[in-house]
Order: sequence, then structure tokens, then C-alpha cells
Amino acid sequence: MRRAGLQYRLTRAYLLQMVLISFATLFGVWVTAQIIERVLVRQALVMEAEHFWDAREQQPDIQRPNTRHLLGLIDGPGGDAIPQALRGLSPGEFVRVELDGNHPIVYAERRGQETLYLIFDEQRVSMLAFVFGILPLSGVLLVIYIGSFMTWRKSRKLVSPLVQLAELLRRTPVNDPRAARPDLSVVEAEADSEVAVLVVALEAYANRLVGFVERERQFTRDASHELRTPLAVIRANLELLSGRQVSPEALRRIEDTVGDMEALIETLLLLARSESRELPDEELIVNDLVCNLVERLEALAQRKNVGVRVEQSVLLMLRAPETVLTMVLTNLIRNAINYTGSGHVTISIDAGSLVVQDTGPGMDPSQLQRLMQPFERGQTMGESGHGLGLAIVQRLCERCRWKLEVASALGQGTSVRVTFPFWQRH
Repeated sequence: MRRAGLQYRLTRAYLLQMVLISFATLFGVWVTAQIIERVLVRQALVMEAEHFWDAREQQPDIQRPNTRHLLGLIDGPGGDAIPQALRGLSPGEFVRVELDGNHPIVYAERRGQETLYLIFDEQRVSMLAFVFGILPLSGVLLVIYIGSFMTWRKSRKLVSPLVQLAELLRRTPVNDPRAARPDLSVVEAEADSEVAVLVVALEAYANRLVGFVERERQFTRDASHELRTPLAVIRANLELLSGRQVSPEALRRIEDTVGDMEALIETLLLLARSESRELPDEELIVNDLVCNLVERLEALAQRKNVGVRVEQSVLLMLRAPETVLTMVLTNLIRNAINYTGSGHVTISIDAGSLVVQDTGPGMDPSQLQRLMQPFERGQTMGESGHGLGLAIVQRLCERCRWKLEVASALGQGTSVRVTFPFWQRH
């Protein structure tokens, strides 16, 4: 049983209740016994002694007390033989003494030359108290224990469906859309109980959520595929226009836009596919991949008058999806080139991370805080775009458990670091 579980708490509360009831009962019995012995019995013996002395003044030959539970001994001229255990008692003392293997209560009182010792044997009285007091009290406690136990069992039975539902939801792999919807039919709940209402609500919510996720994935796949056709037509016509008298600058802008759109569509399609299945891991050399990407983006960097250099302090090898890493680095390097203007972009590779740093205009703290949200962009250098690059990069990094950190300051450029977990490194 888990220590934080509801059933564990119920059991702990039940046991604590039983312990407190038992302790309170034992304490009450002990206090009652002390009151009976130290107050009631003593007062009774004091009154018995006073009654004896008063009666003796009227009848000097009256016999000392001698009943089934009370024995009186007189120490004085013509008195009784006093046991040695009683001779050390002072007048007015009320104690227990050891006498013939028993421990009766003794009260001593002196009048003149005589001392009266009242010996009270409470064993039989204690037996009566046990029969008429302790046994009924034990019965009451037994009824309380049985009632509490039945209440505890009923409580466990009532919360069992709730605990079962919580365990079922806890074991549900929410990261896998194919298994994210649990089978709630296994939860055994009464028809009109709150748990049954909760199960119905969760099933309805799960149906709506799964339908929404499926529609989103379907739309992303369809949009990615459908957008490829017009892009292919645009690229084909660009090739035809390149042989005619058309402004080279306009053609380059169209080609850059088409390239950006193709990269965005590939990224969206990758995200849609990665939600439904695991991406295959491959043995990658990050240094080679970065150099290849820099070579592919060299034409864009030359047109922007931006220098790109790669600093390699180590050979970084990963086991990760190549497509995802390519998308992430392509977005980061292209963004750095686009927003730098005239300056340089530095790509640094160390033992466990990769840093893309530019000398662009940078961003203030408010812009940096909104940077990872879709359709948010930093200060541009006259470049078009939709502000989706870093939002997609962040989603891809989360998918592969890479840590993405962005640092920027106005007039000092922007630095983006991607840190890879140690189990992916070689």
C-alpha cells in the first residue's frame, strides 16, 4: 500500500482512532481506580474509625471491626497482637502493606493510649468491580472496535473504485497517443456513485481529446502534403523564369521563400509523424552534420553578407534522430543568418552541447520571454517570416529531451544553446 494513498490514510486513521480509544479507556480506568483507592476507600476508613471510637466511648466493651472485608486491630493495653509490618505506621497514615502474602490497604488512627489499625482487603471488592465494571466496559469497547472496523471496511469498499481509477490513470502512458486513452470499463463503481459520474465524464473528455488530437494530426499531414504541390509548381516555373529577363534579386527572394516554406512543411510533417511513432535513432557525428549544413546555407550567408564559422573543440557523437537534429540546426543557423544583417555567426561544438551565436540586434527581456511562443519574432532586419522557427525548435527539442537555452541582449546579438543528455553521447 502506497504511503500517500487514500486507503493507507484511511487505515492509518482507523488505527490511530483505535489507539486513542484504548489509551483513553486505560487512562480512565487507572484514574478511576486511583480515585476509588485514594479518595473513596480512605474516606470510608476514616469514617469507620470515627464510628468505632464514638461507639467505644458509649460501650467500652464493644468489639473491634471484624467483617469479611474489614479487620480492625487495637494496639494498646489488653489489645491485639500487632503484626510487625504494621508497627512502623504513623497515626493517620493510609498505605498498602505486605501482610500474609497479600497487599491490603491499612489505615491507622490513634486515640489516647490506643491505636486502631483498619485493614481493608479490597480483593473481593476488586473482583466485583471487575465483574460489574470492567467486563461491561470491555463489551462497550468491543462494540466500538467492531463498529469502527466495519466502518473502515465500508470506507475501503467505497474508495476502492476511486483508488482503482487513480492507479489506472497513473499507469496510462500519456506520451503515447495510441495508448493515452485508458480502458475505464474495468473500474468497478456503483451506478449512482460519484466515481461512476467521474468515469463517465472522463470517458467523454477522453473521446473529445482523442478526436481533437486526431483531427490536428490529420490536418497537419494533409496540409503538409497539399502544400507541396503548389511549391513544386512554383519551383518549376522559377526554373523557367531563370532563363528569361527577370530580376536576379527577385528570383533569389522567391527561391529563399520557397526554400523556407519547404523546410517549414518538412518540419510540420515530421512533427505530425513523430507524435504517432518513435523516431529512429542513428549514430551521428554532429561536427560533420554542422559542416554540411553550413555549406548548404553558404549561398544565403553570402547574399546577407554574413560570415559563418564553426568552432570545434571536440568530436561530438550522438545517438539521435538525424532528421530532427537537422531540422533544429537548420532553423537555428538560418535564423541566425537572417537576423544578423552584416556580421558573423559562430557555431561552437563542445563536449555535450552546441551553441549558435550571432551578432544581430538582439532582444530585450520582454521579447526574449515571448520568444518561444508561436508567431513571436525578435527584431528583424527586413526579413519576412511567421515566427514559427524557434517554437518548432523548442517542440522538437522537448520531443528528444534536449535542453534549449536562449540568451540575448539588445545590441549584443543572440546565443542559442542546445544541450544533449549524457545517455545520447558517445
